[in-house]
Amino acid sequence: MSEATARGSERQARRSWYQPLRSWRQGSYRRDLRFTREGRVFVLVTLGLGLAAVNTGNNLMYLVFAFMLSLIVMSGILSEHVLRGLVPSRILPASCRVGETAIVQVELDNRSERYSSYAVKVVDRGEGDPLPHGCFFLKLAPGERQASSYRRRPVRRGRLLLESVVLRTRFPFGLFEKGRPVRLRESLWVYPRTQPCVVPPHGSALAGQYPRKRVGQGNETAGLRDYRDGDELRSVHWRRSAALGRTIVREFELERGQCLSICIDNALDAEVSGWEDAFERQISMVAWLTEDCSRRGVAVELRAHGSRSPVLAPGVAPDAPLRFLAALQPVPRALAAGFGRTEHAAVELRASELRPLDGA
Repeated sequence: MSEATARGSERQARRSWYQPLRSWRQGSYRRDLRFTREGRVFVLVTLGLGLAAVNTGNNLMYLVFAFMLSLIVMSGILSEHVLRGLVPSRILPASCRVGETAIVQVELDNRSERYSSYAVKVVDRGEGDPLPHGCFFLKLAPGERQASSYRRRPVRRGRLLLESVVLRTRFPFGLFEKGRPVRLRESLWVYPRTQPCVVPPHGSALAGQYPRKRVGQGNETAGLRDYRDGDELRSVHWRRSAALGRTIVREFELERGQCLSICIDNALDAEVSGWEDAFERQISMVAWLTEDCSRRGVAVELRAHGSRSPVLAPGVAPDAPLRFLAALQPVPRALAAGFGRTEHAAVELRASELRPLDGA
């Protein structure tokens, strides 16, 4: 064996020696332990019995005390075997809406070759969750994979960050609840709630004559521009992007003659009381109007201070503008840029001109 090979083998052996320590520092072996109500009573009785055995010297008390201690030790060993081989995963919906119920599916895979897992509760941790969400698995045999689901009702729009899941079990005696956190970062788009609204006359009359060449979804290329959040990957011009060192997308000529451009004033005005509530109502009404225009075959573009959404062509699902609304946040009025010019002919409408529909 050469000297270089010997040094490599020595480094590999040294690395494998402290690999468990590294995994513990990264959280692979981290556990949290909670007493159940029965467990507290059991531990107190065990301690009292141990004190009585020491004071009296009764052999029977020593025997019962040792038996009760062995139950605590066995509880820790068996619960560890239940949690160690489990690998969780999520199946998220494409999107959900504020105030509506979304179904999140959780899959649990028991990769242990010998031990079954019993009574496992999966707690899903999300950013800003007031209450825990999760589901329960009664038994997973070695190598078995099961799926369950739970209901989640988001309370605010935006990108919901799901940070981790915690596997918990009270097996075998119910004295303690052992938890094993697993880092599982995923995100879910939460669209704003919709509120029916009344559109002013100049916004509802969308059948006017406009120039034929407009930017939107079509077959003919209208030009190139920089990539914006929400653009489809199939519109990326890869050869031009590689030449310029940044992502360039194609713009196509809009095939329909109707288009509505909605301007949303997201400049924060702290002096106006209730500004945030009014801003959220505007976003809800714009979301409803966007979906209504998509159903009626009207192209829609959303614009805010310093940002805009991709043009929603007729017949296309309104996910891109809804994600734009979900991510839209207020900006300080002093730093607010203008709405900018629209890149195509359109009927322009201010979101502040929308009014809630009576009874909505």
